[in-house]
Amino acid sequence: MFHATLHSLGSKLVFLVAPALLAQSGPMPPPPLMLFIREEVKPGHGAAHAATEAAWGRALARLKSGDHYLGMNALTGGGEAWFIVGYGSYAEWEARQNEFEKQPAAKAEMERIAQQDGEHLAGSRTLLGAYRKDLSYGPPVEIGKMRYLRMRTFRVKQGQGPAFEAGVKTALAAYEKSRYAASFAFFEVAAGTGSPTFIVLRPLKSLAELDAMAESEKAFQEALGEDGRKGMQKVFADTVNAVENQLLAFNPKLSYPAPFVVASDPAFWTVKAEKAAK
Repeated sequence: MFHATLHSLGSKLVFLVAPALLAQSGPMPPPPLMLFIREEVKPGHGAAHAATEAAWGRALARLKSGDHYLGMNALTGGGEAWFIVGYGSYAEWEARQNEFEKQPAAKAEMERIAQQDGEHLAGSRTLLGAYRKDLSYGPPVEIGKMRYLRMRTFRVKQGQGPAFEAGVKTALAAYEKSRYAASFAFFEVAAGTGSPTFIVLRPLKSLAELDAMAESEKAFQEALGEDGRKGMQKVFADTVNAVENQLLAFNPKLSYPAPFVVASDPAFWTVKAEKAAK
């Protein structure tokens, strides 16, 4: 995965926070910036791709890189691997991209692994998103205890961004009123695809949480009321070109997790990663 942002040799795709918080565990807010990297894995190359990704993680750990990320397998859609990397600022992102520029041996190793990884991919795409706290909902989560991520992408019509955001805020009021049992983070895509585009992340401890959605949705619809429901339907019909939903499963073998992530559940993040390295 690292090679996607590392075409210039530097950084790579986790619900990370600013460096000062990396040693802590527990619930944390989303980062100001998030890289989303999607890799299209060739049919039959899943195991080989995972082995190459594990090599990324081992190399970065040995080099004591600070550019941590979480990798995920797509449970829906095509055969894809997704990665998320958080940054506290554009300056931090730049610094991570240039992390190995003054280390020729490390740079050569990264390039070698990137070439190997590319043999297993049909394509890749990198998006940069900016966190929108005003459109997000729910308390911070402890990402190291999460096992799945529901990703929803809204592609908004040109000129309709403000109206779309107004519709989201109407929904947020109903979520609050109904005490909707979830947390989700909104990211507005700043680069990498057409805009306006918004990516919404909902971390899940278990897919069983989705079984309870019907009850929460019922309470949400009641909080909206009939006029609110009609208004919401109109707003999204008028403003949204398309919506894409994706379910992803966190995979330690594809990840280079930060210390605070590992501390949340060492058995999941460390033990399995070690087994993968054998």
